[in-house]
Amino acid sequence: MKIKPNMYVKDILSIDYDKLKKNNIKVLFFDFDNTLVEEGNYNLKKSYEKLLQKLRKDFKIMVVSNSIHKSKLETVCSKYNLDYIGAAFKPTSLGFSKAEKMLNAKKEEICVIGDQLFTDVKGANNMGYYSILIDPINYDEHFLTKINRYREAKSLNRGAYYE
Repeated sequence: MKIKPNMYVKDILSIDYDKLKKNNIKVLFFDFDNTLVEEGNYNLKKSYEKLLQKLRKDFKIMVVSNSIHKSKLETVCSKYNLDYIGAAFKPTSLGFSKAEKMLNAKKEEICVIGDQLFTDVKGANNMGYYSILIDPINYDEHFLTKINRYREAKSLNRGAYYE
């Protein structure tokens, strides 16, 4: 089975958010590790922080993460005033359904943005959400994530999906 994102771009700064708005997207679910922050980093890049502030005018935003490091997730999200779901168990529907209910959103209004094909994109597609795959901020990752990256490389030519 081929898992394909609706859009593939380099990073969250490269996304055409006006295009999403025109397609009735009103809610953005961002992955956390290697999508918004690097492993071990407790700060967003300034450009990411400014982008999220700007996006709040047009979108509801929530972090939906598989991270089990509650203290890091809590610290970063509270610092930048971001709602979040941790231990989301993506690609299952568990975290996504919870976030959808919290924001009172409809499936067709939701876009998931993340760096992993088998968690973020597969989970989004299974839920009927719009999915955007980005490159990870950094490839220095947890051992299990490296295994997923190997699987991704075998099933996806990332360059083929760039918008």
